[in-house]
Amino acid sequence: MGKSRPPIPKELQLSIFRRDRWICLWCNRPVIFGPVLRLLEREMRKAGRTEPLAYFNAHATRDSAPLLDELWGVIDHVEAFSTGGANSEENLATACNKCNGRKSSASLKKWGGREMRKPIKGKYGEPQHWDGLSGVFVILAPRDPVGLTASDKTWLKVFTTAIESL
Repeated sequence: MGKSRPPIPKELQLSIFRRDRWICLWCNRPVIFGPVLRLLEREMRKAGRTEPLAYFNAHATRDSAPLLDELWGVIDHVEAFSTGGANSEENLATACNKCNGRKSSASLKKWGGREMRKPIKGKYGEPQHWDGLSGVFVILAPRDPVGLTASDKTWLKVFTTAIESL
């Protein structure tokens, strides 16, 4: 059995997302900060929407969270941790949920040889100010702090600290 991977600090994750401009390294698609869609779904419920919504699912399944199935922004190890890759800034990259799942623990050599998702190119250029909807998260999270998960609370603190240091 391989060594267990220590969690990547949220401060480092945010640093990677910002460095990579919230764009998947592998397919060049803009990614979304997943927890914001859970908060958006909560806001929709508060506004009286009762029909089924497909905004958030913790497992990002296509049937219950199609946007996250494709574009949930995750931190990927360029060289997989399970094959010796470090939890270091140089070895971490922003990936979309689809590319992260397809790459799995493949080495760069193996991954490069697989059929990859076709990278997209923006008709009018690359996004210049995309934040993965993290700004929406910072607005929605404080509205109902009791309903936040422990992870949400940590993310809110990290985003707030990062904003204050700008």
